[in-house]
Amino acid sequence: MENRSIMDDTRTVWCGNLSDDVTEELLFELFLQAAPLERVKIPTDREGRKSNFAFITFKHEASVNYAQQLLNGTRLFEKPINVKPRNNNLFI
Repeated sequence: MENRSIMDDTRTVWCGNLSDDVTEELLFELFLQAAPLERVKIPTDREGRKSNFAFITFKHEASVNYAQQLLNGTRLFEKPINVKPRNNNLFI
């Protein structure tokens, strides 16, 4: 199971500075324009409130850098999103 999560990390981007209005469905449609996706997850806290960041997992590792170059700074609901590879540990 650990190997799968390591593999997922290499195919995943962290997307931050999200507006409260952003949904997983909206992010799925946006990031799908960059490359085929596996899943999109906006974590929630114990009270069910959405985080202001998400994890987007692509089907292919090569998609991570392309999506970052293509979508970093894109404005969603007047806020520029930040897109970074998950495995660079900037989200910790």
